[in-house]
Amino acid sequence: RWDLILTMVPTQLVGAPLGQILQAYTPSEVLKIIVGVVTIAVAAWQAFNLWRGWRAAKQQSKYEMVEVGLEEGTNGTAKSDVFFVVGSQKEDSDWLHGLISDRNPQIASPPAAGIFQHFAPILESFGDLTAEENFRTLINSVCEFVESNPLPWLDSSKNPLSFESNSILKMCGEKRTLAAVFEAVMDTYTEAHNCNTWLCKSETTGEYHEELKKQFGSRIKFVYLYRDPRDVIQSTSNANSHVYVEAENWAKLQRTAAELPEGSVYRVNYESVVGDKGKQMDQLDEFLSGGAPEKKTKTKQTEGWKATGKLTDEDVKLIESACFSEMKDLGYKTVSKSKPKVSKNQIEEFRTTHDEGLQKRNDIMREDNPKEWDRSEKQRLVLEKHNTDLVVMPLTNGNHAEHDGLLENGKMSGKKESTDNKTKMKMVIKDISQTFWPIRPKIIWMCVAGLFSGFLAGLIGVRSPPLIIFFFVYEFPPVEVKANGAVIAAVNTCVRIITYLANPPPEEYGSTTWFVMEDIWLYVVCAVVAIMASPIGLYFTRYLNKSGYKVGLTLLLIVNGVTMVSTAVLDMAGSGSSA
Repeated sequence: RWDLILTMVPTQLVGAPLGQILQAYTPSEVLKIIVGVVTIAVAAWQAFNLWRGWRAAKQQSKYEMVEVGLEEGTNGTAKSDVFFVVGSQKEDSDWLHGLISDRNPQIASPPAAGIFQHFAPILESFGDLTAEENFRTLINSVCEFVESNPLPWLDSSKNPLSFESNSILKMCGEKRTLAAVFEAVMDTYTEAHNCNTWLCKSETTGEYHEELKKQFGSRIKFVYLYRDPRDVIQSTSNANSHVYVEAENWAKLQRTAAELPEGSVYRVNYESVVGDKGKQMDQLDEFLSGGAPEKKTKTKQTEGWKATGKLTDEDVKLIESACFSEMKDLGYKTVSKSKPKVSKNQIEEFRTTHDEGLQKRNDIMREDNPKEWDRSEKQRLVLEKHNTDLVVMPLTNGNHAEHDGLLENGKMSGKKESTDNKTKMKMVIKDISQTFWPIRPKIIWMCVAGLFSGFLAGLIGVRSPPLIIFFFVYEFPPVEVKANGAVIAAVNTCVRIITYLANPPPEEYGSTTWFVMEDIWLYVVCAVVAIMASPIGLYFTRYLNKSGYKVGLTLLLIVNGVTMVSTAVLDMAGSGSSA
């Protein structure tokens, strides 16, 4: 990561030699004890947080499910129906969910994460899921992805919800599919909110109804919410989107909804709910309680889009061109008597303009919502680990992340690869400048952690605690911590060796150089052990989930702190007895 490398490497270059120069003028034993005590205190604080998280997770997963494929739940009782909102985009789905929640508090509905949308296209990269190691990798990736969702998943106490991979694996039963992981994750959220069932708001989940049908059988129910696309676009589009592409996306959602099996779909007309909320919601509640779907749904015409004046005549023409047949099928009256014609070249221009607008929206979110941007970046990296050919970019609506938006229309969305090296360099420079300006607290703490790490390494030979503490406060994917940590460690070691070679030791050291032949076997043993231990450690990290990785970092802090305090005490005792 450019932000880690360009902050911590230069500060290491300053801190390490500065610490070594001040080494001769500083009571190193006293400093070791102080730093060791602080390190142990931070480790204890982190251990307490991990214990709290473990206790909360244990309460969340206090029940055990029987075979997922069965139509029974705990204690042999029938498992509840599960619900999916289809046909509508995020804003309208959230609106309907609010109405449902007010009347049906037993139905949980987590923020949209797009689990199927993001993992189905890269599922082959996980290998044969009947192999437990591969299936665990999928579970860990899905859990890490959901825990990094821009809109966090919270429990009933408003604490971040954590997922234990062993619990998810157990809930999957004998099933080794993405759908089984999806259900286990959704059930975990439901149990954390003391609800009976759940409603999924991810707008593209309907595309995977065949896989969902295999998992849920007759329990699966769809709530098809549809609204006049002209109203949808005039209320959600902005200067960074194109109306034609927005209408294309709306049309695709309707085509997907039309392919769903009729017996499991309840159709809800947005305008009808607005006009008579009580009656419409009573009918929907009956369906949510196990009733049959309405055979016919009348589409109410409101033409509210005309009153706002936001859409020009050309906008309306383009919208109707993109979704003319879908509007007719749903009963919406069009201004145009026949489908307006738009050339292929125009459509390509519209899509290019829309893609450029999405990138602008990303840039806006990076500046205005850095926390959400960071969480989206974590999700991108989770996916990128299993799909290295594509860089996934988060899409936004300018105010918050589109939480189904790392994939658009079922495809990876990202910057197109350019064969022009000059263009590539400009993009890299632009990304770096946007990362560092405006300056955010995280960038400042990167510099502070890098400087203290280098300084303590040069002063008392301890580099890790400031970095570990930083990665506790600002969470990064483990692969990033390991990769960037290796670069920082290499730079720190090289700087310290160069500084030792350039500055001869004091006379009381007993040698003209810091490196003496008597210690050659110490150097060899340390090098051999490090070379052998590194791949072993990397191998075991494959089996650590997010919580396990934090436990490992906590243990390292404890070892660092205890080692510093004990060696300092022994040194002080030795110097006192010799005196």
